[in-house]
Amino acid sequence: MYERLRGKTLLVMDRTALAACAVQRAKEMGVRTVVANFYKTEDSPSKMIADVAIDVDISDTEAMLALIKEYKVDGVFVGWTDSHLPFYAKICEAAGLPCCGTAEQFDILSNDKNRFKECCVKYGVPTPEIFKIDIDFRREDLDKIVYPVMVKPADDSGGRGIMRCDNEEELISHYKHLYEHSASKKIVCERYMDSGNEIFIHYTVQNGNCSLSASFLKYKVTAEKGKAASCLFHMFAPKYLKEYQRDSEPAVKKMVQELGVKYGNLMFQGFEDHGKLYFHESGLRLGGEQFYVFAEKLNGISSLELMIEFALTGEMTLYDAQKQDNYNFSQYCCNYYIPLKAGTIASIEGLDEVNAMPQVLQNKQFKHVGDKISPTSSLDRVIFRIHVMDKTKEDFVKTLCKISDTIKILDENGNDMQLQKLEYDVVMDMVNDAWS
Repeated sequence: MYERLRGKTLLVMDRTALAACAVQRAKEMGVRTVVANFYKTEDSPSKMIADVAIDVDISDTEAMLALIKEYKVDGVFVGWTDSHLPFYAKICEAAGLPCCGTAEQFDILSNDKNRFKECCVKYGVPTPEIFKIDIDFRREDLDKIVYPVMVKPADDSGGRGIMRCDNEEELISHYKHLYEHSASKKIVCERYMDSGNEIFIHYTVQNGNCSLSASFLKYKVTAEKGKAASCLFHMFAPKYLKEYQRDSEPAVKKMVQELGVKYGNLMFQGFEDHGKLYFHESGLRLGGEQFYVFAEKLNGISSLELMIEFALTGEMTLYDAQKQDNYNFSQYCCNYYIPLKAGTIASIEGLDEVNAMPQVLQNKQFKHVGDKISPTSSLDRVIFRIHVMDKTKEDFVKTLCKISDTIKILDENGNDMQLQKLEYDVVMDMVNDAWS
Protein backbone atom coordinates (compact mmCIF):
# COMPACT_ATOMS: atom_id res chain seq x y z
CA MET A 1 0.00 0.00 0.00
CA TYR A 2 2.84 2.38 0.83
CA GLU A 3 5.38 1.09 -1.68
CA ARG A 4 5.96 4.36 -3.51
CA LEU A 5 6.43 6.23 -0.21
CA ARG A 6 9.01 3.95 1.37
CA GLY A 7 12.44 5.53 1.69
CA LYS A 8 11.20 9.08 1.11
CA THR A 9 12.01 11.81 3.64
CA LEU A 10 9.32 13.90 5.36
CA LEU A 11 10.09 17.18 7.10
CA VAL A 12 7.71 17.89 10.03
CA MET A 13 7.71 21.42 11.48
CA ASP A 14 5.25 21.06 14.38
CA ARG A 15 6.69 20.20 17.81
CA THR A 16 3.55 18.95 19.58
CA ALA A 17 2.11 15.63 20.74
CA LEU A 18 -0.21 15.86 17.73
CA ALA A 19 2.80 16.19 15.43
CA ALA A 20 4.31 13.14 17.13
CA CYS A 21 1.29 11.19 15.81
CA ALA A 22 2.22 12.23 12.27
CA VAL A 23 5.87 11.31 12.81
CA GLN A 24 4.92 7.91 14.20
CA ARG A 25 2.50 7.19 11.36
CA ALA A 26 5.00 8.27 8.70
CA LYS A 27 7.60 5.92 10.18
CA GLU A 28 5.05 3.09 10.11
CA MET A 29 4.55 3.88 6.40
CA GLY A 30 8.28 3.42 5.79
CA VAL A 31 9.06 7.14 5.58
CA ARG A 32 12.18 8.73 7.06
CA THR A 33 11.26 11.63 9.38
CA VAL A 34 13.06 14.89 10.07
CA VAL A 35 11.58 17.25 12.68
CA ALA A 36 12.80 20.84 12.66
CA ASN A 37 11.81 23.67 15.01
CA PHE A 38 13.49 25.90 17.59
CA TYR A 39 12.36 23.85 20.61
CA LYS A 40 14.77 21.61 22.46
CA THR A 41 14.22 17.91 21.89
CA GLU A 42 13.00 17.36 25.45
CA ASP A 43 10.32 20.02 24.88
CA SER A 44 9.19 18.62 21.52
CA PRO A 45 7.30 15.28 21.54
CA SER A 46 7.68 15.03 17.76
CA LYS A 47 11.46 15.47 17.95
CA MET A 48 11.74 12.78 20.60
CA ILE A 49 10.61 10.06 18.19
CA ALA A 50 11.93 11.45 14.88
CA ASP A 51 14.75 9.85 12.90
CA VAL A 52 16.45 13.26 12.78
CA ALA A 53 15.83 16.25 15.10
CA ILE A 54 17.14 19.69 14.19
CA ASP A 55 17.06 22.96 16.13
CA VAL A 56 16.15 25.73 13.68
CA ASP A 57 13.72 28.65 13.45
CA ILE A 58 11.17 27.69 10.77
CA SER A 59 10.71 31.39 9.93
CA ASP A 60 14.29 31.38 8.60
CA THR A 61 13.49 30.36 5.02
CA GLU A 62 17.11 30.13 3.90
CA ALA A 63 18.00 27.83 6.80
CA MET A 64 14.99 25.65 6.05
CA LEU A 65 15.89 25.44 2.36
CA ALA A 66 19.45 24.43 3.27
CA LEU A 67 18.05 21.76 5.58
CA ILE A 68 15.76 20.45 2.82
CA LYS A 69 18.72 20.18 0.46
CA GLU A 70 21.05 18.57 2.99
CA TYR A 71 18.60 15.88 4.07
CA LYS A 72 17.09 15.35 0.59
CA VAL A 73 13.59 16.15 1.87
CA ASP A 74 10.76 14.99 -0.42
CA GLY A 75 7.93 16.77 1.35
CA VAL A 76 6.97 19.13 4.18
CA PHE A 77 4.22 18.40 6.70
CA VAL A 78 2.59 20.93 9.01
CA GLY A 79 -0.58 19.72 10.61
CA TRP A 80 -2.20 21.67 13.39
CA THR A 81 -0.63 25.07 14.00
CA ASP A 82 -2.12 28.02 12.11
CA SER A 83 0.87 30.26 12.72
CA HIS A 84 3.12 27.82 10.85
CA LEU A 85 1.08 27.89 7.66
CA PRO A 86 2.55 31.07 6.07
CA PHE A 87 6.09 29.72 6.60
CA TYR A 88 5.01 26.35 5.22
CA ALA A 89 3.65 27.98 2.05
CA LYS A 90 6.77 30.09 1.56
CA ILE A 91 9.18 27.20 2.13
CA CYS A 92 7.31 24.80 -0.15
CA GLU A 93 7.10 27.37 -2.94
CA ALA A 94 10.82 28.16 -2.72
CA ALA A 95 11.77 24.47 -2.57
CA GLY A 96 9.34 23.37 -5.29
CA LEU A 97 7.59 20.94 -2.93
CA PRO A 98 3.84 20.15 -2.67
CA CYS A 99 1.79 22.49 -0.47
CA CYS A 100 -1.90 22.03 0.36
CA GLY A 101 -2.58 25.77 0.09
CA THR A 102 -1.31 29.13 -1.04
CA ALA A 103 -0.44 32.02 1.26
CA GLU A 104 -3.71 33.67 0.20
CA GLN A 105 -5.79 30.56 0.92
CA PHE A 106 -4.19 30.08 4.33
CA ASP A 107 -4.81 33.73 5.19
CA ILE A 108 -8.53 33.52 4.38
CA LEU A 109 -9.23 30.01 5.65
CA SER A 110 -6.93 29.82 8.69
CA ASN A 111 -5.19 32.98 9.81
CA ASP A 112 -7.51 35.97 9.45
CA LYS A 113 -10.99 35.57 10.90
CA ASN A 114 -12.11 38.91 9.45
CA ARG A 115 -11.18 37.86 5.91
CA PHE A 116 -12.92 34.52 6.40
CA LYS A 117 -16.12 36.20 7.51
CA GLU A 118 -15.95 38.62 4.58
CA CYS A 119 -15.60 35.61 2.30
CA CYS A 120 -18.63 33.99 3.91
CA VAL A 121 -20.69 37.09 3.22
CA LYS A 122 -19.52 37.11 -0.41
CA TYR A 123 -20.61 33.51 -1.06
CA GLY A 124 -23.73 33.48 1.08
CA VAL A 125 -22.39 31.27 3.88
CA PRO A 126 -24.28 32.26 7.06
CA THR A 127 -22.01 34.05 9.54
CA PRO A 128 -22.64 36.13 12.70
CA GLU A 129 -23.04 39.85 12.11
CA ILE A 130 -19.73 41.75 12.14
CA PHE A 131 -19.45 45.16 13.81
CA LYS A 132 -16.89 47.63 12.49
CA ILE A 133 -14.57 48.91 15.19
CA ASP A 134 -10.90 49.75 15.63
CA ILE A 135 -8.59 51.04 18.34
CA ASP A 136 -9.75 54.63 17.74
CA PHE A 137 -13.25 53.73 19.06
CA ARG A 138 -15.11 56.21 16.87
CA ARG A 139 -18.47 57.20 18.29
CA GLU A 140 -20.29 56.46 15.03
CA ASP A 141 -18.98 52.86 15.15
CA LEU A 142 -19.75 52.34 18.83
CA ASP A 143 -23.32 53.58 18.39
CA LYS A 144 -24.05 50.84 15.82
CA ILE A 145 -23.07 47.95 18.09
CA VAL A 146 -25.85 45.75 19.48
CA TYR A 147 -24.87 43.95 22.69
CA PRO A 148 -23.84 41.37 23.69
CA VAL A 149 -20.90 40.98 21.32
CA MET A 150 -17.87 38.72 21.20
CA VAL A 151 -14.36 40.03 20.61
CA LYS A 152 -11.40 37.82 19.74
CA PRO A 153 -8.04 38.00 17.97
CA ALA A 154 -8.28 37.46 14.21
CA ASP A 155 -5.03 35.49 14.30
CA ASP A 156 -5.39 33.01 17.17
CA SER A 157 -7.08 29.67 17.79
CA GLY A 158 -7.79 27.12 20.52
CA GLY A 159 -10.27 29.44 22.24
CA ARG A 160 -7.56 31.89 23.25
CA GLY A 161 -8.53 35.50 23.82
CA ILE A 162 -12.29 35.14 23.27
CA MET A 163 -14.29 37.55 25.44
CA ARG A 164 -17.98 38.36 25.73
CA CYS A 165 -18.85 42.03 26.18
CA ASP A 166 -22.25 43.12 27.50
CA ASN A 167 -21.73 46.87 27.29
CA GLU A 168 -19.51 49.57 25.81
CA GLU A 169 -17.22 49.77 28.83
CA GLU A 170 -16.44 46.04 28.66
CA LEU A 171 -15.98 46.20 24.90
CA ILE A 172 -13.41 49.00 25.04
CA SER A 173 -11.54 47.38 27.92
CA HIS A 174 -11.41 43.92 26.35
CA TYR A 175 -10.61 45.28 22.90
CA LYS A 176 -7.65 47.25 24.25
CA HIS A 177 -6.36 44.18 26.09
CA LEU A 178 -6.55 41.99 22.99
CA TYR A 179 -5.06 44.70 20.79
CA GLU A 180 -2.04 45.05 23.06
CA HIS A 181 -1.37 41.30 22.93
CA SER A 182 -2.14 40.67 19.24
CA ALA A 183 0.69 40.31 16.75
CA SER A 184 -1.46 41.41 13.81
CA LYS A 185 -3.48 44.04 15.74
CA LYS A 186 -6.58 42.61 14.04
CA ILE A 187 -9.53 42.05 16.38
CA VAL A 188 -12.93 40.60 15.44
CA CYS A 189 -16.10 42.06 16.94
CA GLU A 190 -19.22 40.06 16.13
CA ARG A 191 -22.69 39.35 17.43
CA TYR A 192 -22.57 37.04 20.43
CA MET A 193 -24.36 33.78 19.68
CA ASP A 194 -26.28 32.82 22.81
CA SER A 195 -26.22 29.11 22.02
CA GLY A 196 -24.67 26.15 23.75
CA ASN A 197 -24.55 24.28 20.46
CA GLU A 198 -21.20 24.80 18.76
CA ILE A 199 -20.60 22.67 15.68
CA PHE A 200 -17.46 21.71 13.74
CA ILE A 201 -17.62 20.28 10.23
CA HIS A 202 -14.63 18.60 8.56
CA TYR A 203 -14.03 18.05 4.87
CA THR A 204 -11.37 16.09 3.04
CA VAL A 205 -10.52 17.87 -0.21
CA GLN A 206 -9.21 15.41 -2.79
CA ASN A 207 -8.50 16.60 -6.33
CA GLY A 208 -10.82 19.57 -5.79
CA ASN A 209 -13.74 17.47 -4.48
CA CYS A 210 -15.03 18.22 -0.96
CA SER A 211 -16.06 15.14 0.99
CA LEU A 212 -17.85 15.58 4.33
CA SER A 213 -15.69 13.46 6.64
CA ALA A 214 -16.89 14.17 10.18
CA SER A 215 -18.83 16.53 12.38
CA PHE A 216 -18.89 17.06 16.10
CA LEU A 217 -20.62 19.14 18.75
CA LYS A 218 -18.68 20.87 21.50
CA TYR A 219 -19.74 20.65 25.14
CA LYS A 220 -18.01 22.85 27.70
CA VAL A 221 -17.38 22.64 31.42
CA THR A 222 -18.22 25.39 33.91
CA ALA A 223 -15.22 26.85 35.68
CA GLU A 224 -14.37 29.64 38.11
CA LYS A 225 -17.11 32.20 38.80
CA GLY A 226 -19.60 30.29 36.65
CA LYS A 227 -17.84 31.06 33.39
CA ALA A 228 -17.56 28.53 30.56
CA ALA A 229 -14.09 27.05 30.45
CA SER A 230 -12.47 24.79 27.92
CA CYS A 231 -14.02 21.88 26.13
CA LEU A 232 -15.21 18.78 27.98
CA PHE A 233 -16.47 16.71 25.02
CA HIS A 234 -16.42 16.67 21.26
CA MET A 235 -19.37 14.42 20.45
CA PHE A 236 -19.18 13.04 16.90
CA ALA A 237 -22.90 13.11 16.15
CA PRO A 238 -24.74 13.98 12.90
CA LYS A 239 -27.02 16.53 14.57
CA TYR A 240 -27.89 19.54 12.32
CA LEU A 241 -26.15 18.05 9.28
CA LYS A 242 -29.30 17.49 7.21
CA GLU A 243 -30.16 21.17 7.68
CA TYR A 244 -26.57 22.16 6.95
CA GLN A 245 -26.40 20.16 3.73
CA ARG A 246 -29.69 21.68 2.61
CA ASP A 247 -29.09 25.31 3.60
CA SER A 248 -25.35 25.98 3.66
CA GLU A 249 -23.23 23.30 2.05
CA PRO A 250 -23.74 24.40 -1.59
CA ALA A 251 -22.40 27.88 -0.70
CA VAL A 252 -19.51 26.40 1.30
CA LYS A 253 -18.48 24.15 -1.58
CA LYS A 254 -18.70 27.01 -4.07
CA MET A 255 -16.49 29.14 -1.83
CA VAL A 256 -13.88 26.37 -1.52
CA GLN A 257 -13.96 25.69 -5.25
CA GLU A 258 -13.55 29.35 -6.25
CA LEU A 259 -10.76 29.83 -3.71
CA GLY A 260 -8.97 27.09 -5.62
CA VAL A 261 -8.39 24.57 -2.82
CA LYS A 262 -7.43 21.24 -4.42
CA TYR A 263 -6.05 19.08 -1.60
CA GLY A 264 -6.12 19.10 2.17
CA ASN A 265 -8.39 19.13 5.19
CA LEU A 266 -10.88 21.90 5.87
CA MET A 267 -12.67 22.69 9.12
CA PHE A 268 -15.66 25.01 9.51
CA GLN A 269 -16.71 26.10 12.98
CA GLY A 270 -20.05 27.65 13.83
CA PHE A 271 -23.05 28.01 16.11
CA GLU A 272 -26.63 26.83 15.92
CA ASP A 273 -29.23 29.51 16.56
CA HIS A 274 -32.95 28.76 16.21
CA GLY A 275 -32.33 25.90 13.81
CA LYS A 276 -29.82 27.74 11.62
CA LEU A 277 -26.03 27.40 11.56
CA TYR A 278 -23.74 30.44 11.50
CA PHE A 279 -20.03 29.96 10.72
CA HIS A 280 -17.40 32.20 12.24
CA GLU A 281 -14.09 30.39 11.79
CA SER A 282 -12.32 27.90 9.54
CA GLY A 283 -9.00 26.10 9.18
CA LEU A 284 -7.18 24.76 6.13
CA ARG A 285 -5.36 22.12 8.14
CA LEU A 286 -5.91 18.99 10.17
CA GLY A 287 -8.06 19.52 13.25
CA GLY A 288 -6.64 19.04 16.71
CA GLU A 289 -9.43 16.64 17.64
CA GLN A 290 -8.06 14.10 15.06
CA PHE A 291 -11.39 12.88 13.72
CA TYR A 292 -9.48 10.45 11.49
CA VAL A 293 -8.78 8.23 14.51
CA PHE A 294 -12.46 7.23 14.42
CA ALA A 295 -12.80 7.40 10.62
CA GLU A 296 -9.90 4.99 10.18
CA LYS A 297 -11.40 2.52 12.64
CA LEU A 298 -14.97 2.70 11.34
CA ASN A 299 -14.68 3.77 7.68
CA GLY A 300 -11.24 2.49 6.73
CA ILE A 301 -9.88 5.89 5.67
CA SER A 302 -7.10 8.00 7.20
CA SER A 303 -6.89 11.72 6.44
CA LEU A 304 -3.53 11.76 8.21
CA GLU A 305 -2.09 9.23 5.77
CA LEU A 306 -3.56 11.16 2.84
CA MET A 307 -1.82 14.34 4.04
CA ILE A 308 1.49 12.52 4.49
CA GLU A 309 1.13 11.06 1.00
CA PHE A 310 0.30 14.48 -0.45
CA ALA A 311 3.32 16.08 1.20
CA LEU A 312 5.62 13.49 -0.36
CA THR A 313 4.02 13.15 -3.81
CA GLY A 314 1.55 15.99 -4.45
CA GLU A 315 -1.22 13.41 -4.80
CA MET A 316 -3.83 11.63 -2.67
CA THR A 317 -4.34 8.07 -3.89
CA LEU A 318 -4.28 5.84 -0.80
CA TYR A 319 -8.04 6.26 -0.21
CA ASP A 320 -11.09 7.50 -2.09
CA ALA A 321 -12.76 9.99 0.25
CA GLN A 322 -15.85 10.34 -1.94
CA LYS A 323 -16.55 6.62 -1.54
CA GLN A 324 -15.20 5.88 1.93
CA ASP A 325 -16.17 8.93 4.00
CA ASN A 326 -19.24 8.53 6.22
CA TYR A 327 -19.72 11.29 8.78
CA ASN A 328 -22.49 9.31 10.51
CA PHE A 329 -20.18 7.05 12.50
CA SER A 330 -21.60 3.60 13.25
CA GLN A 331 -20.60 3.76 16.94
CA TYR A 332 -20.79 6.40 19.66
CA CYS A 333 -17.57 8.42 19.49
CA CYS A 334 -16.16 11.40 21.33
CA ASN A 335 -13.04 13.18 22.41
CA TYR A 336 -13.09 13.40 26.18
CA TYR A 337 -11.03 16.37 27.36
CA ILE A 338 -9.96 16.50 31.01
CA PRO A 339 -9.52 20.17 32.00
CA LEU A 340 -7.99 20.98 35.35
CA LYS A 341 -8.56 23.42 38.18
CA ALA A 342 -5.92 26.08 38.71
CA GLY A 343 -2.88 24.82 40.58
CA THR A 344 0.26 22.74 40.18
CA ILE A 345 0.10 19.06 39.22
CA ALA A 346 1.73 16.92 41.92
CA SER A 347 0.71 13.40 40.88
CA ILE A 348 -1.13 11.46 38.15
CA GLU A 349 -2.56 7.99 38.80
CA GLY A 350 -4.67 5.48 36.84
CA LEU A 351 -3.29 6.40 33.41
CA ASP A 352 -2.11 2.89 32.47
CA GLU A 353 -5.46 1.40 33.42
CA VAL A 354 -7.35 3.91 31.28
CA ASN A 355 -5.06 3.44 28.28
CA ALA A 356 -5.63 -0.32 28.48
CA MET A 357 -9.40 0.03 28.07
CA PRO A 358 -10.53 -1.36 24.66
CA GLN A 359 -12.86 1.62 24.25
CA VAL A 360 -9.90 4.03 24.40
CA LEU A 361 -8.43 4.36 20.91
CA GLN A 362 -5.91 7.07 21.75
CA ASN A 363 -4.93 9.25 24.68
CA LYS A 364 -2.79 12.34 24.23
CA GLN A 365 -1.23 13.97 27.27
CA PHE A 366 -0.55 17.73 27.22
CA LYS A 367 0.39 18.45 30.84
CA HIS A 368 2.71 16.63 33.25
CA VAL A 369 3.68 16.52 36.91
CA GLY A 370 5.09 19.91 37.89
CA ASP A 371 3.12 21.88 35.33
CA LYS A 372 1.15 24.87 36.60
CA ILE A 373 -2.46 25.28 35.43
CA SER A 374 -3.90 28.77 35.03
CA PRO A 375 -7.64 29.62 35.16
CA THR A 376 -7.96 30.14 31.41
CA SER A 377 -10.93 29.51 29.12
CA SER A 378 -8.75 27.90 26.44
CA LEU A 379 -7.44 24.39 25.85
CA ASP A 380 -4.31 25.32 27.79
CA ARG A 381 -5.82 23.85 30.95
CA VAL A 382 -6.44 20.40 29.41
CA ILE A 383 -4.22 17.53 30.56
CA PHE A 384 -5.66 14.66 28.46
CA ARG A 385 -7.61 14.34 25.23
CA ILE A 386 -8.98 10.80 25.00
CA HIS A 387 -10.59 9.21 21.94
CA VAL A 388 -13.43 7.04 23.25
CA MET A 389 -15.72 4.75 21.24
CA ASP A 390 -18.41 2.31 22.34
CA LYS A 391 -21.28 0.40 20.72
CA THR A 392 -24.30 1.40 22.81
CA LYS A 393 -25.30 4.71 24.35
CA GLU A 394 -25.43 3.29 27.87
CA ASP A 395 -22.03 1.59 27.62
CA PHE A 396 -20.56 4.74 26.10
CA VAL A 397 -21.65 6.87 29.07
CA LYS A 398 -20.49 4.24 31.58
CA THR A 399 -17.07 4.11 29.92
CA LEU A 400 -16.66 7.90 30.11
CA CYS A 401 -17.60 7.94 33.79
CA LYS A 402 -15.22 5.05 34.49
CA ILE A 403 -12.36 6.98 32.89
CA SER A 404 -13.16 10.02 35.04
CA ASP A 405 -13.19 7.89 38.19
CA THR A 406 -10.01 6.00 37.32
CA ILE A 407 -7.73 8.92 36.50
CA LYS A 408 -6.63 10.82 39.58
CA ILE A 409 -4.76 14.11 39.23
CA LEU A 410 -3.80 15.74 42.53
CA ASP A 411 -2.29 19.12 43.36
CA GLU A 412 0.42 19.79 45.94
CA ASN A 413 -2.17 19.78 48.74
CA GLY A 414 -3.67 16.44 47.73
CA ASN A 415 -6.77 18.04 46.15
CA ASP A 416 -8.43 16.53 43.08
CA MET A 417 -7.68 18.80 40.11
CA GLN A 418 -10.33 17.56 37.66
CA LEU A 419 -12.48 20.54 36.81
CA GLN A 420 -15.53 18.33 36.41
CA LYS A 421 -15.81 14.72 37.58
CA LEU A 422 -18.25 12.95 35.30
CA GLU A 423 -21.67 11.86 36.57
CA TYR A 424 -23.80 9.36 34.66
CA ASP A 425 -26.99 11.44 34.43
CA VAL A 426 -25.15 14.61 33.38
CA VAL A 427 -23.18 12.82 30.65
CA MET A 428 -26.27 10.96 29.44
CA ASP A 429 -28.09 14.29 29.01
CA MET A 430 -25.22 15.53 26.79
CA VAL A 431 -25.21 12.32 24.76
CA ASN A 432 -28.99 12.42 24.31
CA ASP A 433 -28.73 16.01 23.15
CA ALA A 434 -25.93 15.24 20.69
CA TRP A 435 -27.73 12.31 19.12
CA SER A 436 -31.23 13.84 19.23
